[in-house]
Amino acid sequence: MPIHRSVKTLLSKVAWHAYNSYRKGARYRSRFSQAAALLDAPRETIVAFQKERLETLLQHAYETTPYYRELLKTESPDISEIPPLEKQDVRNQLERLCSEAFSQEQRIKNATGGSTGTPLTFYQDRNYWNQRNLSVYYFDRWAGWNFGEPQLIIWGAPADLKGDEHWKHRLNNLWRNQYWLDGFRLTDEKMQAAFEWMEQGYPQTILAYPSSLYQFVTFLSEKGLTSRWQLKGIIASAEMLHLHYRALAEDVFNTKVYNRYGGREVGLIAMECAEGRMHINCRDIYLEINSPNPYTEPGEILVTQLNNYAMPFIRYRIGDIGCLSNEVCPCGNQLPILAELLGRTTATFRTRTGTLIHGGYFTQQFYRIDGVSQFQVIQETLKHCVLKLVINEKWTDATRRHLVQGIQRVLGGDVIITIEFVEEIPLSTSGKREYTISKLATPVND
Repeated sequence: MPIHRSVKTLLSKVAWHAYNSYRKGARYRSRFSQAAALLDAPRETIVAFQKERLETLLQHAYETTPYYRELLKTESPDISEIPPLEKQDVRNQLERLCSEAFSQEQRIKNATGGSTGTPLTFYQDRNYWNQRNLSVYYFDRWAGWNFGEPQLIIWGAPADLKGDEHWKHRLNNLWRNQYWLDGFRLTDEKMQAAFEWMEQGYPQTILAYPSSLYQFVTFLSEKGLTSRWQLKGIIASAEMLHLHYRALAEDVFNTKVYNRYGGREVGLIAMECAEGRMHINCRDIYLEINSPNPYTEPGEILVTQLNNYAMPFIRYRIGDIGCLSNEVCPCGNQLPILAELLGRTTATFRTRTGTLIHGGYFTQQFYRIDGVSQFQVIQETLKHCVLKLVINEKWTDATRRHLVQGIQRVLGGDVIITIEFVEEIPLSTSGKREYTISKLATPVND
């Protein structure tokens, strides 16, 4: 590695150390070592840890949250007898789900458009984020990531940010030693620029939306662009990783793609190891499969987040289908294995100029929108989109203008947006909730 890249990596490592010391305290290195030791521990140690953390969380929920105080009746219930937490419960019982032990100032507000097509607001606390980050650091190392090493991010870059927010984003990229390719708006020019940066920056890993990664490697393949460096690994997250996505990316970069599974509400749930098994993050998550036999019959995934005390998520129905495995993984790690994961897909929209717009862009338009209960964006043609909405009493004309302008901002100001108000947006024939559909997209066939 040339000297200037080595110096930049060293400076980035120092910046990561300063950041983690500020966020997690001076002892963050020992805390990270403790987190890694647990995630590398024998199964019985992991199970005992989970049992203790689960009991403490349930007691806290019973003692400090109005919702669980009424629901649980006791501070030490059998978790299997607790009714699952539905997204509608979070929506309707938001304040009653919040712990009285946390002030408004101590809560960190978060939101998601949600894979169900329904906007969802919730709260987390600083310790949740600290613990989440430690686990992400651990699992991302499976793919070769390390503090300070250059990384390409193909994600929903906030391209519309202005002023202070724009400079904060650029500054973060600088000290983290990252190059950010906007996965929401992929153009040939931007993908070419990203490849040229890779040729100079020698990134060790890529973190990407699977569909955006696929568009990027398709571009490289069609242009005959081949890298002169060796990636350690690619982390695919936030969407379904289809077989043809993985196959092309691994062929183009001659490295392994690691599938990472999580949710904005609960953090990192599981990640794939070098042997191709998806290991559950038992340090932060207690995961159940709602099935008569979770090892043979897939069922809905129920997630209990063990670290978010500001607003406990207990047996949260996240909206995905999965199945467990009782095999011993050849990689040697004894974390339980999520054998099958059937999630939801996100469409990629196209503009008349050939720009590819990631479906996640449209989902973000619904963040913190109170007047919409469910949504679905359908690209009928290059000139016409249908926006199906289930609205509530908070709907306003200003909300309508915000949503129409948000769609036209990326698809074109002359694109016709037809709004249809419906009572419900049904599930697809596969049983999945499709919140973005492009009738111009290439069908997915695994």
